[in-house]
Amino acid sequence: MYIQPNMLLTPTEKLIKPYQCSFIVIEGPTLKGKLSLEGLEIRYDSFYLSQLILNPSAQDQPLLYGFLGNDVTFLMVKAKYVPTDPNWAVETDQYIEYYFEDDTTQVRSMGQLLILTGNSTNRIPQIYFNNPNTTYSVYLEVLMANLPQSSLVATQYTQDSTFSGLYYNSIISDTVYYTSPATTGSTKLMVLDIEDNVDIIIPYTNIRTITKTDTTTLLIGLDTDEKVKLEFLSAFNCDQANSRIHWVLESQTTRTLTKVLPEIDITPPVFSWNDVISGTTTGLTSGSTTVYLLPSGTTSSITYTSTILKETFLSGITDAVDGTKSIYDASVLIYEFNGLVSITGITSSGICNAIFTVKDIATNSVSSQKFIGIYSSEIGGYYLTGYWDGSTWTEIYIEGS
Repeated sequence: MYIQPNMLLTPTEKLIKPYQCSFIVIEGPTLKGKLSLEGLEIRYDSFYLSQLILNPSAQDQPLLYGFLGNDVTFLMVKAKYVPTDPNWAVETDQYIEYYFEDDTTQVRSMGQLLILTGNSTNRIPQIYFNNPNTTYSVYLEVLMANLPQSSLVATQYTQDSTFSGLYYNSIISDTVYYTSPATTGSTKLMVLDIEDNVDIIIPYTNIRTITKTDTTTLLIGLDTDEKVKLEFLSAFNCDQANSRIHWVLESQTTRTLTKVLPEIDITPPVFSWNDVISGTTTGLTSGSTTVYLLPSGTTSSITYTSTILKETFLSGITDAVDGTKSIYDASVLIYEFNGLVSITGITSSGICNAIFTVKDIATNSVSSQKFIGIYSSEIGGYYLTGYWDGSTWTEIYIEGS
């Protein structure tokens, strides 16, 4: 005799979940099994609570252990798969990947909960996460704890912590081997003392501002009210360190700082120029002088301010370390021909002298001088301008090219 089951009833739900200091196994309303956690005690010295959002397709996202150091003895990670989104209900999509800093080629996966424990001699190394999902974010809640470790020399910064007597290469970074794509990068700054011991660790994700407060001091503003003051032995060391820090932050997944790399930056930026009508004349300098020709206007005069001159002459600025810089990073000093005091802009016909200058973060600078002829008329390719020699106005026609 065959008994047909009731097809109207939905299957009972089978779950594992925490309940009263236990993990229980249930099937519908029925308790099927229980693992008691009573008596479980995990010792710790310091703990740290954190939250982390893994954006869609996030790769090589470090879970920073805060002031606990580079490794811990307890780690619990709870993953929430966008609980407010009812469309993300596919069980096979609800996972993330992780790997350890000391074994980047072994990528593992987790679902909703990950618990790792160690002891004082076998600690949990730095961990990194990937989110394989291309559509949804994953929210992580993390509890970390650590036992005391005598080798932990890096300390958490306190309000306005100050580190003095620094060289430019007293600032280095960690080294991280990313998997997708395969690159070598970094996640945090480390400040070394005179014996090359790590005094402090500053995760990149905590840095909000870097301010040069005087010739030998950098102030790093963090994502809290805390600030870290770095005092260097000289202005040169301060400028080089400032350049190194900005350089590594510009491309964290492909750059690291060591004691020797990158090398000292002593190369100034390079100007790129637009094509502007120009011609040559004599009498302005000891030889032939190139003059760049700009119109004075017809119905009304044009004021050539420093900003307009940057936009007219400069097509770009590049630096070997800083990369592409804005043309507005340059400064322009404008002088009337034979004038000794700079002016704010050119308002009438005549020849002026403009000096373009730009500095990189390491304070390497470059300057370029341009003689500019504001012409009042143009006849057959000849442009009428002129200059004062102190008492007399001299008109000159310059053939443009």
